[in-house]
Parts: sequence; C-alpha cells; structure tokens
Amino acid sequence: MTTRENLLTILRENPKTITELSNDLGLARNAITIQLDRLVRDGIVLKGDVRQVSSAGKPAQEYRIAPGTEDLYSTAYVPFIQSFLEILPEHLSEPERKALLEKVGKHMADQANINHNLSFYEKLQQALAIVNELGATAELIEEDDQFIVRNMSCPLARAVRKDPCVCHSVAAFFQAVTGSKTTAGCQIGEKLICRYIIKK
Repeated sequence: MTTRENLLTILRENPKTITELSNDLGLARNAITIQLDRLVRDGIVLKGDVRQVSSAGKPAQEYRIAPGTEDLYSTAYVPFIQSFLEILPEHLSEPERKALLEKVGKHMADQANINHNLSFYEKLQQALAIVNELGATAELIEEDDQFIVRNMSCPLARAVRKDPCVCHSVAAFFQAVTGSKTTAGCQIGEKLICRYIIKK
C-alpha cells in the first residue's frame, strides 16, 4: 500500500497526531505532514481536537477521517450495481424499470453540476465529456435537425445486454443536461453500439 493508503487505514481506527502516525509508519514527520496536508485539502481527512500528549510537550493536533469517505477505495459498487440491475426485471415490469432508470439518469445530470447558462452545444459537449470519463468513447455526429451520440465502448454493456432499459438512463441524462428531447436508439447484437438521438 502507498503512504496515503496506510495513513487512511490507521486513521480509520482512531484519530492520531503526526508524531503517532510517524511512529506507526516509521516515516519522517515531514513525509507524514505532506500527505496529511493533501488529504485535508481533498476533504478526506479533517483536523480534530488538540490534545496534550505529555506534561512537558506542546499540544498536538489530531487528524481523523472525514465522515462519508469510508468507501473511498471501495470496488464494491460495480458488482453491486451489476447484480442490482440483473435482478431488477424479476421485481419490476419494463415500464416501471424504464421510469426508474430515467430518474437515475436525471439524478446523475443533477449531480453533474452543469452550468445551465451555457449554450445547448456547450452543455452537450460537457455531457459527452462526462460519459467519456465514465469509460465511453463517444463521438458526436451532427445531422440536419439532430445530434447523434455514438459510442462503440459502452460502460454499461453487461447490464444493457441483460436489460436494454438501462439505455433509457443514459438518454435521460443527456436530455436533462441539454434540455432537449433525447431518445435511445442503441443497437444490441453481437456488437453493441450506443446511439442517443438528441433534437436540436
């Protein structure tokens, strides 16, 4: 593990001072301080109480894990979501799944913090950048009255092959970001090609 990961592992147990962390990891105080400063800046670690470590020494600052960061390095989300999507058809009808997944797409758009004062094209470019950061290799194709987002590397391919309703989530994401009607026209065969048609 890296020094950063080791620090987080120790701090998950109890708050520690720089001296305690230095002793636990066998590293110089300066090396610990540099990593802690970065973790504090990133909002992962918080400065805690100041405590007297000995009667003669100066009070020392404690550091602790910020609430809500326990799953920072978790790899559980991918298999969890994949399993969730696989069993969803057993509990919800196709229209119900479509409605639910559209809400998920809209929620993702809300979380993306897109500046709605941007032009339609600028918002579309930002949406494209977001899906590409998630593992897509999408390109934008312009036609007379519409744009087509085409992607040959679907980040949700396994889930889509199980249930094409998943595509409606991505379509809803593009529609919520751009404010323009978006429909899914994905081709699901031996080769999976994502296609989202966005009206100008």
